[in-house]
Amino acid sequence: MSNLIIERPENIFKLFSSLLNIDGVGEKKLKLLEKKIGPYIINLLFYLPIKTINRFQNTSLKDINHGEIITCEVEIIEVNIPNYNFKKKNNISKIVTFGINEEKSIRLDIVYFGQNTQYLKNIYKVGNRILISGKFESYNGLGQVVHPDYVVSNNTSNEIPKIEPVYPLFHGVNQKFIFKIMNQSIKKIPDVTEWLSHAVIEKYKFKNWQTSITKIHNPGNVKDTELNSIYRKRLAFDELVANQISMLLIKNKITKINNNLSPDNNSQIIEKLYKNLPFKLTENQSEVVNEIQKDIQNQKTMVRMLQGDVGSGKTIVALISMLHSISDGSQSVLLVPTEILALQHYNTIKKLLAPMNINVALLLGASRSNHNKKERTEVINSIANGHVKVIVGTHALISKNVTYKNLSLAVIDEQHKFGVKQRYEITQKGTNVNILVMTATPIPRSLALTAYGDMDMSIIKEKPIGRRHIKTYVLPQSKINEVLLSVERAIKNGALIYWVCPMIENSENEDLIAVNERFDFLTSFFPNIDISLVHGKQNQIDKEKAINDFKVGKSKILVATTVIEVGVDIPDATIMVIECAERFGLSQIHQLRGRVGRSNKESSCILLYKSQLSPIAYSRLKILKETDDGFKISENDLILRGPGEVLGSKQSGNIDFKFIDLHLHSDLIPAARDEAVNLLKNENQQYKVNTLLSIFENNDAIKLLKGG
Repeated sequence: MSNLIIERPENIFKLFSSLLNIDGVGEKKLKLLEKKIGPYIINLLFYLPIKTINRFQNTSLKDINHGEIITCEVEIIEVNIPNYNFKKKNNISKIVTFGINEEKSIRLDIVYFGQNTQYLKNIYKVGNRILISGKFESYNGLGQVVHPDYVVSNNTSNEIPKIEPVYPLFHGVNQKFIFKIMNQSIKKIPDVTEWLSHAVIEKYKFKNWQTSITKIHNPGNVKDTELNSIYRKRLAFDELVANQISMLLIKNKITKINNNLSPDNNSQIIEKLYKNLPFKLTENQSEVVNEIQKDIQNQKTMVRMLQGDVGSGKTIVALISMLHSISDGSQSVLLVPTEILALQHYNTIKKLLAPMNINVALLLGASRSNHNKKERTEVINSIANGHVKVIVGTHALISKNVTYKNLSLAVIDEQHKFGVKQRYEITQKGTNVNILVMTATPIPRSLALTAYGDMDMSIIKEKPIGRRHIKTYVLPQSKINEVLLSVERAIKNGALIYWVCPMIENSENEDLIAVNERFDFLTSFFPNIDISLVHGKQNQIDKEKAINDFKVGKSKILVATTVIEVGVDIPDATIMVIECAERFGLSQIHQLRGRVGRSNKESSCILLYKSQLSPIAYSRLKILKETDDGFKISENDLILRGPGEVLGSKQSGNIDFKFIDLHLHSDLIPAARDEAVNLLKNENQQYKVNTLLSIFENNDAIKLLKGG
């Protein structure tokens, strides 16, 4: 289905109508919903409950426990509702009731704080019998329900849902509102064409899509909304199929046939590089180099992922691959996410290739570049005319004003910082561009398949010879003085220390305050020691100076944000201190820890956490103490924090699953992939493919394909 045109079928237009079409949603509510959920009915249907309540599980006041939901009939005995006074903050209303149909009369108080009292007077009258539902609490020996969820008359008991889904809330909405508009949205679900094969439906006993999405929001029992329910499994499978179709289509766009292959003429240059290296490649590295070389010499364009734990030596593998690729006079690029990493790679590669007289260029963004305008223009021109063969840079490498004479290989380092769009755009810079994406965050196979599709995989597990285990300590922040004394002793013995400040989500300014405050504190605490500071808001010159001063040992401590997570390679640095470690993902801490232990010197990592850490949070940090296996750490991160954290999708927009739990649904991936392949094989299936892809329109790959 190479000529697939993605168009939204008319029969699902209702799903993409505005939430304004739902009763109770005005302009004010729409703004709230658009910000947190999305503008369309399909976005609301994809807003999933976090749990389910059986409101009629407990109906007796005699057997109810504190904190449980009670739904029971009561008679109103006494009403104490004061006149509402908006000046008083604690307007307390109390309605005394007794349970009906109990063995003995049991009192239940209904309490409101600061509620409109006239409204309460209208619904609570002595002698009336009502049905109430809410959380039971035991207070001073008496039972009470504070602000009940439902208060109805006996003849309208159906207004209380028996099985009620509970949704995550945000300012301006409550459960009743979400429940009400969700039920209206369910009624607007159209009949859609079944896109799954009969064989798959029979194998998994799936219900259709309409039934499955309805049951998630209108469950028949509390198990219907669970992750392993047949309905959630069906929706997860659909999302996996849509994801796999997207990945296949992207790969088809990238993959081409090259009929003009030239023999690899760079064997002498590569042999010279090997001789000049201050180390010997591991067997694992050599195997991976051979895999990539075969791909480069293949007629079909390479799309390969290179996984390697922190410090496993991916960069040298990438460089050798780039040399193999430019053997016919073409060009290779190394695309990285940060200026620090770009500069690090540029200096390393330039030094290694100097004896071979191979030109290497560095290209950063215009506002960040360490070149003046004239020098930058010269670099861009040398790339366009083919004078330079190896180019290192940031996103600037895929900007519109940068053209290549003959680009044949794009190496993308720290791929989780880039989205599908960037990977596609770099392939459009040449006729047959091979792609090698690299990651120092080992990704479980299930996650790699869903995030990157059918990429070939190479893995470096061996550590370079001489690397030592990094000792990791988990300590409360209260012990910071002991850490400072240890740091002082280490500096006297010639050590260099990284000091990473906490990451405060969604607030770069607060990050900046934190790192500056810590820098000032350490400067005051160590008045006779030079300390450097580096963070994302600095210009390139200041960053380079801070890191170079630390690298040559002029400064002994480098205070930094997570900007040093990748790309800073200083073998003499042997201690890493990470503050508020509980705020980081396990994989990110593992990355940061990998900045030390890059020589044969003994190294350590100190994880400081704030007091009153929960047992679960402590056990997370303990994983890092017990293992330095990046694959094990990544698996734990996937379970504990989800795929978005492992892939870094908050930065790249790479993955945003609604129904899939990769820990529980990974066994569905092979079948979903087969289903995707079969759907794309048959030209007559285009309508089904369009329906499925349209429903899961939030996928980055789909947006790219629509614009591509």
